[in-house]
Amino acid sequence: MPGADLAALERAALSGNSHARMELANHLIEFPADSDQCQRGLNILLGLAEGSHGAAAQWLLGVYYIQATALPGAHAEAARWLERAASAGVAPAIDRLANLHLRGLGVPYSRAKAITLLQGLADVGFQRAAWDVAYLYGEDHTETEAASAFARACTLAYPPAYYSLGLRFALGAGVTRDAGFARALLLRANDAGYPDALHAADALAPDSECGQSASTWYAALKQNHAAARPLLQQLLQEGITIDFSRKPIIPRVESHFASLGHPGIHLDGLGRLTVKAGAQAAVASPALRWEQLAQSPRVTICRNFATREECAHLIYVARGALAQPEQYTGKTLAGLTENSQFTGRGCPLGALVSDAVVRTVERRIAQHCAHTVDTIEPCSIIAYEPGEEYHSHVDFFSQEQIERNRKVLKDFSGQRLVTFLLCLQAPEAGGETVYDHSGLSVVYETGMATLHFNVTPAGTPDAQSLHHGCPVQLGQKWLMRTTLREHSLYRA
Repeated sequence: MPGADLAALERAALSGNSHARMELANHLIEFPADSDQCQRGLNILLGLAEGSHGAAAQWLLGVYYIQATALPGAHAEAARWLERAASAGVAPAIDRLANLHLRGLGVPYSRAKAITLLQGLADVGFQRAAWDVAYLYGEDHTETEAASAFARACTLAYPPAYYSLGLRFALGAGVTRDAGFARALLLRANDAGYPDALHAADALAPDSECGQSASTWYAALKQNHAAARPLLQQLLQEGITIDFSRKPIIPRVESHFASLGHPGIHLDGLGRLTVKAGAQAAVASPALRWEQLAQSPRVTICRNFATREECAHLIYVARGALAQPEQYTGKTLAGLTENSQFTGRGCPLGALVSDAVVRTVERRIAQHCAHTVDTIEPCSIIAYEPGEEYHSHVDFFSQEQIERNRKVLKDFSGQRLVTFLLCLQAPEAGGETVYDHSGLSVVYETGMATLHFNVTPAGTPDAQSLHHGCPVQLGQKWLMRTTLREHSLYRA
């Protein structure tokens, strides 16, 4: 913020303007954590947290501590403030508190608690929360319950929900298979530009199989949405806290969607939209199996690590936030190195944007890599267009970098032991990862995970792990990436 604007805020704050004090504090906490400015900003927020602007100040304190991972006890402090803001009905605080429960940061790990929190948001019309609830039900292998929850999210006209419910009707996952209805749902998701929607429709519910039914259901879905717009407008939230008076609108919206007349969708005895139980095909992958490709460097792959649904969702979450490396890596030593080697774009999935899928994938990584989840670096998404590549590099830290991380960044998590890459979308040609010394070339498949060790079995940096991402020749390449560290990233 320019100095003149900050000075004006200072004057307004000193005159007793509470909104100016809030805005001033919000700017001051952007200074380094050990600076006088940051401490002053926190003190202002602490004062406001007990006054008439308490909910907003509590939310900002939660936001600050959820990102201040270098501070001892930061996540416990974040949880404390988010719980207070959530109790006051601050919607984003409820969402972030649920996210902490999905990771077990500052609060006990509890999917059930996260679902309860997210369901509260879904019941007043928050689209993403409704989708997250459904996804978490699916991860718990309750496919019919998941399908019902995705149908409820569809009533809110959320494109990811059309996609997810379409997959279930295409596969017969928790519902009776209906290719025509599945294709119509997937095409509605495609209308909103949802990743993979058209490909999934053509692969799982081709027009040749559906006949006229897909067109009929597609037209009915469009008409139903158009007619529901006045109701949906009433659910739009304004301000920072939830307006619970909107809750009674949800049954009306769900009843309207049920009027489509699909035989697999109805209202239950409580008036909630529900799908009839049907086939029990699974959207989730079967048991994961790792294949070792090389010993020097150590490289393994798992071809079915993530589902089609998870891959499409992660692309959807990241694509609007992709940026050049210098815009999101900062000026850290590791970031400057990446800026000179990586020609694609990327997006970090930090504490304020991670969701149920990100947290679930993180726990899956920990489980199948024999690491604890607190050693996993925050994930990021990287994307390559034709001609873009990642030049030869290693992912391990030098001893100099480790020391600098400790002194400058207060990062005591040590070496990057393992690199994890998940292919969200494989390119049509090119884009292989090649390990320079061994010549091993890994050709990506959508949903496939690759692990390579950055250190030898003795724990020393492995020069054999030098690798590069070949230029994409045709199509796009999307990866989710992270590394597994030597120690926890978070200070107790």
